[in-house]
Amino acid sequence: MNHTLITSAVLATLLLGACASTPPPPPALVDARASLKAAELNTAVLTHAPMELKKATDSLNRANQMQDKGEPPAAVNSAAHVAQQQVKTAVAVAQAKSNDLAITGSEADRERARADMRTLEAQRAQTQTQVAREQTAAAQQQTAVAVASASSAQAQSAQLKQQLAELQATQTERGMLVTLGDVLFEFGRADVKPGAQTSLRKLADFLQQNPDRRILIEGHTDSIGSSDANNLLSRKRADAVDVALVGMGVAASRATMVGHGEDFPVSDNLSDTNRALNRRVEVYISDSDKPVQTRR
Repeated sequence: MNHTLITSAVLATLLLGACASTPPPPPALVDARASLKAAELNTAVLTHAPMELKKATDSLNRANQMQDKGEPPAAVNSAAHVAQQQVKTAVAVAQAKSNDLAITGSEADRERARADMRTLEAQRAQTQTQVAREQTAAAQQQTAVAVASASSAQAQSAQLKQQLAELQATQTERGMLVTLGDVLFEFGRADVKPGAQTSLRKLADFLQQNPDRRILIEGHTDSIGSSDANNLLSRKRADAVDVALVGMGVAASRATMVGHGEDFPVSDNLSDTNRALNRRVEVYISDSDKPVQTRR
């Protein structure tokens, strides 16, 4: 029994001596262990600096073994310092590679932005070119329309002049004047002669081709007969011309009729020839859609 107790006491003493002979790790080793653990948790280090991290791990393992073997603290500190520097190197390498990738990514983003800008500018230029082409085409079309309108206006003006020339019309302050002479009527009568249809047809055609024009039909007589009879005859002759024109398609609303009798002669009534000149119907054609002014 005493032998057993003695043996146990000896073993305990040896164990305590062994524990007491192992010194605590130096601060450099503690710091190296903490730095390595932090590096192992750093995704960038694991991704971009695995070889450097392995070197630091191997160096720290050697420092730990030296500590476990009880080698001098200076040696352990030196090994821990190497491990610490290698951990820093791994972190620095990881940071540098991360920065390079960031720079490369930024340059790629800038290049994409520049490419997008060039594409946008090209599209804008294309749009501007298309707009310019459309504007040019529109201008050309407007010019063509203007030229066509001018040509049409010139043609209409030429046609109008020709028609008025055929009617032997003259320009007055009250409008174009067409004089229908004594050939229209028998003496003392208001019935339009059949032979006068050609002159009236020309006038009707002109009015139909110029629907905005209004007319004033004035009847006149010579001085033979009473004034009242001549006034009535002149109005009947104006009405007869209106009826003939309406029969040829001219709207009745476009004409105004008046009889002046023997007033306003164009010649004296001293000869048959001069009296024939006074026996007439004058048709005034307006220059617009306004009625022709009557005599004052």
